[in-house]
Amino acid sequence: MRQLWNGRVKTQPAAIARCLTVQDVIHTVRWTRTHGLPLSVRAGGHDTAGRALSEGVVIDLSQMKAVTVDPDQRTAHVQAGATIGDLIEATTQYGLVTATGNCSAVGMAGFTLGGGYGPLTGAYGLGVDNLLSAQVVTASGQLLTANAEEHPDLLWGLRGGGGNFGVVVSLEYRLHPLTTVLSGMLLYPLGEARTVLRRLNDFMATIPDELTIQSGFIQMPEGATVLFLLPSYCGESAAGEQVIAPLRTFRTVLVDQVQSITYNEFIHQWDANAPKGRHYSAKTHSIKGFQPEIIDTLIEQGLPFSSPFSFIALHHFHGAASRVGASETAFALRQDHLMVELIAAWEPQDSEQRHIQWAQHISGSLAPYAFKGGYINLLDEHEIERVRLAFGSNYERLLDLKQKYDPDDVFRSTIGHLAPNSLTR
Repeated sequence: MRQLWNGRVKTQPAAIARCLTVQDVIHTVRWTRTHGLPLSVRAGGHDTAGRALSEGVVIDLSQMKAVTVDPDQRTAHVQAGATIGDLIEATTQYGLVTATGNCSAVGMAGFTLGGGYGPLTGAYGLGVDNLLSAQVVTASGQLLTANAEEHPDLLWGLRGGGGNFGVVVSLEYRLHPLTTVLSGMLLYPLGEARTVLRRLNDFMATIPDELTIQSGFIQMPEGATVLFLLPSYCGESAAGEQVIAPLRTFRTVLVDQVQSITYNEFIHQWDANAPKGRHYSAKTHSIKGFQPEIIDTLIEQGLPFSSPFSFIALHHFHGAASRVGASETAFALRQDHLMVELIAAWEPQDSEQRHIQWAQHISGSLAPYAFKGGYINLLDEHEIERVRLAFGSNYERLLDLKQKYDPDDVFRSTIGHLAPNSLTR
């Protein structure tokens, strides 16, 4: 129960409450408040920073993972312990999906509350853009429903503001008709990465919403580092082939795995690359695009990796996600950009210092070219100021919501510090 996805997290809670019902959650919140103990919430447990575990009481929602689909209304009601894999397995039989991340083991609640980048961002927006309602247990032990009619201000805050306002016990999502995607890895030699990324930068400005392109660098089993592009097209397959075709002409393609596959198959493809129990350290920035200085920084400062398990991934934000106003949700960065994940990964027996330093070094090198702030799901406890900058003009409104729904700062999922008594206005 204490083991998270990131094996590096060794926090020892005083107690873990394995909740099976909403009433269990209410009881645990009230009991914990009565005894003045710190509290944290574990859902999917896939957070790199380990915020799911406090040294006090952990509300474990991992057993609350039921998914109920209404195919007529095209909605899904999801308990907070459900993973991306749980949700997609339930919706697939109806030919429906919602915006998810790339990895099936990630919890839908945490993924959504921080924003939710993924392979369908261009067509359907972020995870938060598909969140219709949520049930929340507040610090006083009340169960609230947040939707367009009830507590709409709270729903606004949950759409990208993190789990700072209570224990989210269930979420309702908008679903979209989709059974297959045209997707797969395109691998290019490292020596041609500069040319490919320059051409990709121009290409991304011309593509339709249906195509979202993840990119980055990975190390192959035989030791070679390669550039990867992962296009995902969610429209008609024949049209997708024509749209994706130029990617194959950028330079030499070492491996071409692009094919039509079910979305359920797609989200399981990356699972083996980031297994539970390995040690991880993450850094993040958001950049406008592949400008020459950014390409040089990624290659010259990021490579070679400190470990064959480390990787750099860039998530493509465009299309439907960019057409949402910056003030419509708590998630504020609504212009086209790339969200950079710098993931240091190593086996438990290895010394961690050089891996952490690798991520810190490339992060520092990218910072001058990046937007201020960063993706809150990947920021760590030492980056408090970047949280404020990430929310931009929405920050003041989030502080007001915090004062209204959790004035005693019980819930601290966004680096633990979105509270009037811990950050200044």
